[in-house]
Amino acid sequence: MDFLNENDIKTILRNNGYPEVSNMNWLITDYSNNLVGYLGEHLSLKISFELNGALKNIKYFVKCLPRFEKWKADFLKDLIFFDKEYVMLGDLFKKFPEHDGSRRYRPKALLLKKDLFVFEDVTELGYKMPCQRENLTWPELKATISAMARFHSQSYIFEERKSKSLGRSYHIWEDYSEYLEEPAQGQSWRDTGMKAIIDVLKVFSKYRTKDNFTSIVDKRIPELFRLAEEQIKPSTRRRNVVVHRDVWSNNIFLKQHNDGNIHALIVDFQTVVYADPMIDLASMICFNTKQSFREEFIDEIINIYHDSLIRELIVEGIDVGLVPDKKNLREHYNESMLFGLTQAAIIIPIVTFDEDVKKNIFSDADKSYRFNIVSRSQEFIDFAKVDETYRVRICEIFDELLERFVFN
Repeated sequence: MDFLNENDIKTILRNNGYPEVSNMNWLITDYSNNLVGYLGEHLSLKISFELNGALKNIKYFVKCLPRFEKWKADFLKDLIFFDKEYVMLGDLFKKFPEHDGSRRYRPKALLLKKDLFVFEDVTELGYKMPCQRENLTWPELKATISAMARFHSQSYIFEERKSKSLGRSYHIWEDYSEYLEEPAQGQSWRDTGMKAIIDVLKVFSKYRTKDNFTSIVDKRIPELFRLAEEQIKPSTRRRNVVVHRDVWSNNIFLKQHNDGNIHALIVDFQTVVYADPMIDLASMICFNTKQSFREEFIDEIINIYHDSLIRELIVEGIDVGLVPDKKNLREHYNESMLFGLTQAAIIIPIVTFDEDVKKNIFSDADKSYRFNIVSRSQEFIDFAKVDETYRVRICEIFDELLERFVFN
């Protein structure tokens, strides 16, 4: 891997508003003692330099392919995760309007290489990542919904302006389909997660005493996953946008301002697809809330998303009639809950592990390989036996999947 050199450091500083500096020095260290990412490597870049006779020190965030674990690097390359994000950040997103302040939805990218990205470190600006083992609070969730709507608005804006310039209807899929579809290489990871759901249901589900329960879940869960996979393809019936589809706590940064308002940024665009935007909203809500909360606040959730999206389009002079009304959005959301729940059922058991458990798995090449693409059922079952909070959290999402789509 071609790591950072002097020209790279100059590029980072120039893109961060420091074109003329002297006496540069830089240091690269691990970003955190805690596990921040599961496959990519996350580092901290500290640059010191002189500007107009004064010494400045700035910290940046570095995301790169794993340097010392070949299987992880090869796995990510096969999944084209870094290729996806490289093209999004280095090409498509550069064609979107740049915003500062409250209209921002992501951190600034300051240097992009095929296998290494450097961003502003938003923790230096007061942003914090929410706790992985806890759900978002209502104010945090509202801020995240608004950030998602701001992100989705960029697809509307770009497509409408390009359609006007071309004199015909234009869709982002035309130019970026290669990077906005689900890679076939990721199927083994999803299949492993699906099998773990089935195995956990047989041990812990509150419905496990039902007649023929084992044969029902063995048959219906794979069927539901196949249907959910269709939802991450471009819709033929609805407006599509670039969706993140992985907005759980590790990909959210939150900042509380002095007036009490919270602003959210979304990070990590390596699993983007082009699809109905409601799969993004449904999965994010399932990742970060309890079932009872979702049922109580769904109307407000739809209202916040709709109003935030409309607000962005108005500012940019885009026809708001392109956006489905709230009633239709609610219908789209309900349909998208199939993807939302299946995706959450894969992700939540992983992210709500105890930190020590995660380190034990993801810091060992053999364990990590097995966990990702062979089997992770026993790890989930063993931890659920000793951690009631974990067991309740994962069983709620698993059983909701059954309630909505199997025993309804």
